[in-house]
Amino acid sequence: MKRRLILIMSLYFASLSIFYAQNKSLPSVWNLEQCLQYAVSNNITVKKAELSKNTSELNYKQSKNNRLPSLSANLSGSMTNGTSIDPITGSFQDEFYTSSNASINSNITLYNGSKVNNTIIQNKLLVSQNDLYVQQAANNIILSITEAYVQALYYQEGIEIAKNSAKSTEELLKQGEVKFKNGALSRSELADLESQNATNQYNIVTAQTQYSQQILVLKQLLELEPEDDFQIEIPHSSDVGNYLIPDKQSIYSKAIDKLPDTKIYDVAKEINEKDLDIAKAGFLPTVSLSAGLSTGFSSTRENINFGRQLDGNKSEQLSLSVSIPIFSKFQNKTNIALAKIKIQESELDKLQANKDLYKKVETAWLNAVTNQNENVASKTLRDTSRLSYDLAIKKYEFGGSTTTDLLVSQTNYLNAEQKYLQTKYMGILYQQLLQYYQGNPIKIQ
Repeated sequence: MKRRLILIMSLYFASLSIFYAQNKSLPSVWNLEQCLQYAVSNNITVKKAELSKNTSELNYKQSKNNRLPSLSANLSGSMTNGTSIDPITGSFQDEFYTSSNASINSNITLYNGSKVNNTIIQNKLLVSQNDLYVQQAANNIILSITEAYVQALYYQEGIEIAKNSAKSTEELLKQGEVKFKNGALSRSELADLESQNATNQYNIVTAQTQYSQQILVLKQLLELEPEDDFQIEIPHSSDVGNYLIPDKQSIYSKAIDKLPDTKIYDVAKEINEKDLDIAKAGFLPTVSLSAGLSTGFSSTRENINFGRQLDGNKSEQLSLSVSIPIFSKFQNKTNIALAKIKIQESELDKLQANKDLYKKVETAWLNAVTNQNENVASKTLRDTSRLSYDLAIKKYEFGGSTTTDLLVSQTNYLNAEQKYLQTKYMGILYQQLLQYYQGNPIKIQ
């Protein structure tokens, strides 16, 4: 009992050490590249797609093995009492006797309308198709991770803006309290400053909550455990409004060439064409070759020993059979018609996939072009609003404007800063989308 307890405790602490070693290998601060690599390696959908690919590879291997001849051996023994025919000697017996039989048989299909070969080709195509599904699953998680990561960066910078705004308002509130004591500021104006300060403090909490929620989304996409420490790396990204936008048609051509989205349906059509060939083989004959070797022993032949009986009772068989289909209740005709329908469906699926991909490329391209124009305008608005706010502060300090005017100027600046921030990170996302559709790696500097 004591030894069992020691063993259980040893296994428990060993599992703990493995757990902590695994978690220790995970970074606490993740950049986008680390997120993408980890997600592709650990995402459940990607893993399931890889298992489907493994299944198709096994089916492909087995279909090649189906060209080999089959081989089987049989052993049997019996005891008989009463009138019967000895299965070894063929004579009538009216006594108790024992007999045994051994045989080995082989069969191979020589011709079946190339059904075996077409099945091999079809299974090889299924391997290629499942490989494309793995790529597609990986691409989908890459896009989801990228979007969530950029959104987290946006919320993180929003925290800094909220903090800077709160710090500015705190300074104004301190000045306002001094002015109120000196009688240079009314209680109503001081209340406005206090209200704005409380609002800015609330905005910090809201921004932090949004960031935490987005980090949780990203963490869940990465399939991380709840106890795993996770923070994102903040890149030193500058303005992204001047990135090069290639021609829309050029992006689409590269997407067709490098992404699996439409290639899947090209392979699907080839698979269905092989289904048609296999269905046509149903009208053709099947030629098979069989061979066998058998021997046996009977206790009724007491004068002949076991070894001599096995040698003397040997028989060899070789047979060639031809199976010719005559009437299959129109099943072969139906199978051909169904295969042709599947080919037409795969052609339509390919057309739809092309349209969907072009729509995605066109949308990303248009968003990128629009974003570049918006980025220039939002940056100008932010800079001018910042200048106007700075001038309003100075004017307020010298008593040239009211508290209301100052707070309106601050609100305008914050709105302009938020608009620029949104435009900036949407630009980062659109830039990465264009890189993705061109088959280039996603990377935020």
